Order: sequence, then structure tokens, then C-alpha cells
Amino acid sequence: MKRLLIYIGAACSAFTFSSLFYWLFRLLGLFPPMTERMSLSLFLISALITFFIYLSHQLPFDQPAAVFLLEVLCVIAVLTGGGLFFDMFPLDLAHWSSVVLSGLLAYAFVILLVYLNTKADERKINEVLMRRSETDGQPH
Repeated sequence: MKRLLIYIGAACSAFTFSSLFYWLFRLLGLFPPMTERMSLSLFLISALITFFIYLSHQLPFDQPAAVFLLEVLCVIAVLTGGGLFFDMFPLDLAHWSSVVLSGLLAYAFVILLVYLNTKADERKINEVLMRRSETDGQPH
């Protein structure tokens, strides 16, 4: 259940960061104003990226570099395919590279959030184990 919550949180965080980066690129004049349709498309793309990353985690890879590369490829492939399917950007180098850059930045922030959450959980578990070992070592 905890793992499922991590993936749901990652999808929501990806959507949030993607929306913020879209807004930033909008301010720079690279993207058009976001419509409700585009917002829904962005959410579906974020969820689809998370789903494909989940599927990639089911593969028998032991190398962190291979997992990272596969995740980045999932991000780029879904952003490109989803962006074209939902007609979110024209297929030229400037728009495509902006979309990929924003997607990779959102991916980096999501990975950072998951990492920080995992470290916080580890710290809590270690504190509980330390307290248990201290009470177990005490005479009763």
C-alpha cells in the first residue's frame, strides 16, 4: 500500500511541477495559455509517465544507471507521444526541447521528493529501532 501511495504522490507531484514549468515557459512566451483541455492532457501525461515508470520497475534490472536511463526514456517518450497525441505543441526542435526540458526538470523534482520522503521514513524507523534496543538492553 505504501508503494502505491508513493506512485500516486509521484504522479500528483509530476503534474504539479509540470504545470509550474508550463507556466514558466508560458511567461517566456514559448507556450500558449493553458486551457482546461491542456491541463487534463498534462495530468494524463503525468499519470502515464508514472505508470510506465512503475512498469519499468517491474523489470529485472539491478543497475541503478539502467533504471535511471529507462525512466528518462519513459519521460521523453511519453512527453513526445502524449504531446503529439493531445496536440499540445508543434513538432519542432524549439518546442520539443522545451517540453522535454520541463518534463525532465519535473522528473528531477519528483525523484528528489521521493528520495527525501524515503530518507525521512528511514530516519523514523531507525529512531524506533534505537528506542526498542535501548529498552531491551535495560534490566526489568
